[in-house]
Amino acid sequence: MAIPSRVILWLAAALLALVFGLPWALYGLGLRSIAALPEPPATLRPAGELREVWQRAGIPGEPVGAVLDPVSYLASASVQARPPAITAFAWRVASDHLAREPGSGRGPLQQHLAGAALTIWLTRHWTAEALLSRVVELEAAGRSAVPTGR
Repeated sequence: MAIPSRVILWLAAALLALVFGLPWALYGLGLRSIAALPEPPATLRPAGELREVWQRAGIPGEPVGAVLDPVSYLASASVQARPPAITAFAWRVASDHLAREPGSGRGPLQQHLAGAALTIWLTRHWTAEALLSRVVELEAAGRSAVPTGR
């Protein structure tokens, strides 16, 4: 008995919706659990200082931004591909922001989802210069170290 082509098309459409829709739904869920999104730094640090924090993290070359989306973020994690270097800095900013949110009451899974969503959001709404400037501010305040291991 052959499966009707209409059923195959419906199954393919459902699979595509799941593969592409689920990451965006998780992204939205993660963002909803954040009380307030962070504001970028009012003043950007000089280019030399940004390059220094970039290189101190073990990343060669000039600082480069990237715009993440939930599908590629999840795909890179699932195949253990190396994400763009700016992701480590966005994660550092997201982690600090979430740690300072008063009484979030998130469990570990919800905290991780919020951190991943905020990391993605930061790469979509802040420039690489703003992310690196915030990391410099955090480092100066002793609240956060420069990411390493690249």
